[in-house]
Amino acid sequence: MRVAITGGAGFIGSNLAELLVKNGFSVSVFDNFETGTAENLEGIEVSCTLGDLRDRVAITSFLESGKFDYCFHLAAMGSVPRSIIDTRSSFEANVLGTFNLMEIAKKMKLPVIYSSSSSVYGANKKLPKTENDLMSPISPYGSFKCANEALIQGFSQSFNLMTQTFRLFNVYGPRQNPIGDYSAVIPRWMMAAFNRNPIKIYGSGDQKRDFTYVHDVSHVMLQTLKENYFAGDVINLAFGQPITLNQLSLIFKNYFPKLEIIYAPNRAGDIKDSESDPTKLHKSFGNVPHTPFLEGFNQTFEWYKKKYGF
Repeated sequence: MRVAITGGAGFIGSNLAELLVKNGFSVSVFDNFETGTAENLEGIEVSCTLGDLRDRVAITSFLESGKFDYCFHLAAMGSVPRSIIDTRSSFEANVLGTFNLMEIAKKMKLPVIYSSSSSVYGANKKLPKTENDLMSPISPYGSFKCANEALIQGFSQSFNLMTQTFRLFNVYGPRQNPIGDYSAVIPRWMMAAFNRNPIKIYGSGDQKRDFTYVHDVSHVMLQTLKENYFAGDVINLAFGQPITLNQLSLIFKNYFPKLEIIYAPNRAGDIKDSESDPTKLHKSFGNVPHTPFLEGFNQTFEWYKKKYGF
């Protein structure tokens, strides 16, 4: 089977591409390399097309020429802070780009698996989060993910298009970019610690994060194809075992005993707590793989240590 991955040179996309190839799928990547890198795809037998979802002609040409059986839509301009600073670019990359993809998917009757985000829950304080809970985004990025979920559901219902949406929670693991103002907490802290710099916690550190290992995310997405699971609905892809940022910092201290921890004011748009109810995930896919956090963290630590020569 032939599979397309938008954003396939990125952190999650490249891990997914690797797993799909190992399972016999023919994989083609569409990426603008703003956040993804060719290095992420080294050693993985994929074809790669340089292109931007905002370019309607480019994505149309890619999908029409590939004769794909499925499309994973992971391409996005991530980061809550970035969506606040550069809102228009974030909107165009996330929402307009998704609309362009769905237009051609409609024409081709191409099944689409979309990666949404726990950021859609925003100000909703109920824990754990279920798929039926109120979406209440507190950032432009969260609102764009809400818009895309509605857009995809609308296309699915109106045009009898096979779709499946996953809400991802705090994914971490090998290949996650540690450099830049918009990097996620684990890779950002990892590089700071290796360089003997302090790590920074925004807020009190009591905020919870439902960290999910990237290989587990990839395996669930693979199962979607193997089981042809396209319910046209939304599933939380996390396991309901959150830890606080203070707890995370203590785990870092086990690896870096001299690590300094500093605190800073809360950042605009950051969700207080993130915790998934995995009931629907298990009901839909059964006994899905779940890597314990300390095991996933150790594998991530070893990857960064080897990658950056520490």
